Amino acid sequence: QSKLPCQSCHPNEKADWLLGRHANTQSDVAGELAANWQGQTPDSVIFGSAAEDCIACHGPAAIAVGTGMTEVQTMRHFFTTTNGLYTDSTKAADTANWPHVACVSCHNVPSTHPASMPAFGLFNSQTGKYDSVATEPLLCGQCHGSLHFADTDHRIYDAWAVSRHGSQGQRDVAGELAANWAGQSPDSVINGSSAENCIACHAPTTVPQKGSTTEVDALKRFFTTAGGLFTASTAVADTVHWPDVSCATCHNPHNPGALSFYNTTKKKYEPMASSDSLCGQCHGSLRFPDTDHRSYDLESGTGAVGVPDKITMPGAHCVDCHMGKSDLDGMNSMMYKGHSWSVIIKEPDGSSFTSCAGCHAGMTADSTLAVIDKWQAEYQTLDSVAAVAIAKADSIATATHDSTKVRLVAQAKHNLAMAEDDESGGFHNHLYSVALLKDATARAGVVTGISAGRAEDQLPTRFALLQNYPNPFNPSTRIRYEVPQQARITLKVYNLLGQEVMTLVNGEQSAGRYDVPLNAQSLASGLYFYRLTASRAGDGAAPGSTGGGSQLFMQTKKFLILK
Repeated sequence: QSKLPCQSCHPNEKADWLLGRHANTQSDVAGELAANWQGQTPDSVIFGSAAEDCIACHGPAAIAVGTGMTEVQTMRHFFTTTNGLYTDSTKAADTANWPHVACVSCHNVPSTHPASMPAFGLFNSQTGKYDSVATEPLLCGQCHGSLHFADTDHRIYDAWAVSRHGSQGQRDVAGELAANWAGQSPDSVINGSSAENCIACHAPTTVPQKGSTTEVDALKRFFTTAGGLFTASTAVADTVHWPDVSCATCHNPHNPGALSFYNTTKKKYEPMASSDSLCGQCHGSLRFPDTDHRSYDLESGTGAVGVPDKITMPGAHCVDCHMGKSDLDGMNSMMYKGHSWSVIIKEPDGSSFTSCAGCHAGMTADSTLAVIDKWQAEYQTLDSVAAVAIAKADSIATATHDSTKVRLVAQAKHNLAMAEDDESGGFHNHLYSVALLKDATARAGVVTGISAGRAEDQLPTRFALLQNYPNPFNPSTRIRYEVPQQARITLKVYNLLGQEVMTLVNGEQSAGRYDVPLNAQSLASGLYFYRLTASRAGDGAAPGSTGGGSQLFMQTKKFLILK
């Protein structure tokens, strides 16, 4: 181990650490001992039938104080006892030498540092050696999860690992690169004219890792290319070190209690004024103004054309719904500390907790789902009406070059985009979403002369493949599409390797709107693509054929199965 004082070269990190909970752990342990271990010996705390190894997570380097001690000896040295037993007056002792969760608790710093760099590692107070880990989520999960102690009630890591923040992210990016960036270089993805900085939100802490110093470097390292270019077969690479949206994305590890976002471009943490502004970095336009992920923006209830500002649930914040937790020990909602980001959580006793009950007393998981289903169904109907009306209005405005009609269509598109970019299916700020869609339909109706009430009765004017709903899903969803004329239609599902896994439609269909169910019970979790192909009817071509000039339309979209 290096004996250099960390603060000499890392004064900012030391200053952050002093402000955080990692620098104030001894009093927590003393309070726990006084409250729950009265009449017990230090040996019982560490090795008893209900043992809680306080040292291992609250101050593992304490065993190295002086000439070195065992965990039991450390408990005796740093906390007062009476006749060898803890009492209700037990308090911290030798506070000058208690190391808290120090730098060397999480960083294995070689004796040759700074010529050699530190590595992630948990100092194991049971063995006196470092347990090597590949990524910082695995490091945090040692104490903030069950990785070091399987029976712990601190299960933030466990919840994160099964959430969308902690799983599927790399495969999602790989699918996006394969579907939309074939023939492009990593630099084009990050810095090109149509850039999409995947790394900045899907895994920002890939950048400070060894071997990845920029977003471009990270894309090169974690996704396959051919001749330096992404292809239709681009896949994930180095899954071991990919951190997903990790702990350190939203928590400055040196002061984890302070709201912060790791900015991959600036390579530093940006303090956040609120939890909403933290979420809005990626689930809104705060980090990238031209994003189409705008849940944060829609929740603000402002920015539409001609629609009054409105907030459906005043005073509610992202974390109120997505990080709700009960106050009952032993329940998943409490142990997860909201890090599953799920509105409904299955508890160990078979019951379900819903965060809605935090504001609406007596609300259950079933009643929550009923409200969600109702609001999303209303949204889907209005969204379909608006999309059809705007498509017809757009064709009229384009053909006539009427500046008033062009302006009305642009306004309608703006309001429709605001509603659709939310991505909650109409649940976030529902009343505002409904108002946006109704206004968009009305503006299109002025152009077409079709009233809002009749727009949905019109036949489609062009082929369209809509996003499946719900998405993500398990095990069933529905895929809607529109056919403006008699045509031969195929609707197929493919995996990330481009292999066909399911045919949903294969035959001739008349003009109309179609809603096809998909049951994915036989498919594994992951990202898939579905493709609609339309060919001229009655020309002898096989459905979906591209030969003989028969193809009229082809479009591909993706969905995610979460089991």
